[in-house]
Amino acid sequence: MTQIARSLVVTVFSHQGYDVSKDLMFMMEDYCNLHRQFSRGLISYFERWSKRIQHQNTLCSYNTTKRALLDTVKSAKKLAFVEDKRIQNIQHVIDKYKTIVNDTYIPTRFSSQQHRRTKEFKKQFKEAYQMLNDCKIKLDNLKNDYKIAQEDLKKADSAHEIVFSDSTTTDKQRTRAIEMQTKRRRSLKKISGRIAVIENNYNHANKVYCRRVKVIFQDCQQEEEHRLDLIKETLIDFCQAIQIENQIELDKVYEDLAHQIQTKQNSLDDIIYWAQSYGAIDYNIDPLRDDSKTSKVRKHHIFIEESPTINSKSLIEAKKMDTKVYESILTTLGADDEDISETKITTMRKTGKESNSKKFSTTTEIDFY
Repeated sequence: MTQIARSLVVTVFSHQGYDVSKDLMFMMEDYCNLHRQFSRGLISYFERWSKRIQHQNTLCSYNTTKRALLDTVKSAKKLAFVEDKRIQNIQHVIDKYKTIVNDTYIPTRFSSQQHRRTKEFKKQFKEAYQMLNDCKIKLDNLKNDYKIAQEDLKKADSAHEIVFSDSTTTDKQRTRAIEMQTKRRRSLKKISGRIAVIENNYNHANKVYCRRVKVIFQDCQQEEEHRLDLIKETLIDFCQAIQIENQIELDKVYEDLAHQIQTKQNSLDDIIYWAQSYGAIDYNIDPLRDDSKTSKVRKHHIFIEESPTINSKSLIEAKKMDTKVYESILTTLGADDEDISETKITTMRKTGKESNSKKFSTTTEIDFY
């Protein structure tokens, strides 16, 4: 039990426990740094590509398509925001564990960390062992005295034998030999009695020591169990922290992006914007946009994007409508200014007013964020 208790005190309250705690902290911090680098990379990606897209040629990137590109790039910033929340959760777990470890392991004179209860347990162990150790020392000394007394008795017996075997010895010499022999026997008997008493004391002290060491052992076990449970609890918190706190929020980023691209990006609007930018169409007049046929084309165009079960007949009709619109724009761009008569413009204005539909009409924005 003594050796077990000593080994446990050394194991639990040595700097090795602190080293294990430091390794756990470093492990979590390294993982957190991976997400921190990823978040910074997303922000860098957002800034770099936002500038690049904004500096693209306006007529090359058009209008709604450019906005769709910017919305796609902006999603990286939203993802970085989600990552920052994850980083905060991981850092909270690290800080919490670090606080507990720093309270548990305190610095010493030799610039190393030891458990805060190390001195307490060592003192208890020393006090418990003190009585047993005192009895052990006394018993060892008495055993040495007993060996010496045995040697002295042997010498006294030898002297007694020599004196009584020699006829020339006097009565005084014989009396002295008898007294010495008797004295040595009494001394040996006395030491033997003291040894018996000390042995009883030692056995009692050993029982007391075992009980106290058992209590110390249980306290050490509780501290060790607490340390291991803390690691387990920290790992569970860490696993929860590295997960996305709100998966719905992350899904919403992608859903919103897909919705923005599907609803706001319109190739036909960009073609009209392109034609207006070249002066082929007046900015205040949108005959192609308001034309009834164009409205049908846009209606079919939207229906094609949203409905995966469109029939082939509608698809062919929509393609024919798109072809007519594109041919109208290309014809307008290829014609000379002299060929564009006032009569054609007047007719296009009237047609645009008559077929104006609130359901499909939109205002082309030239705002690039």
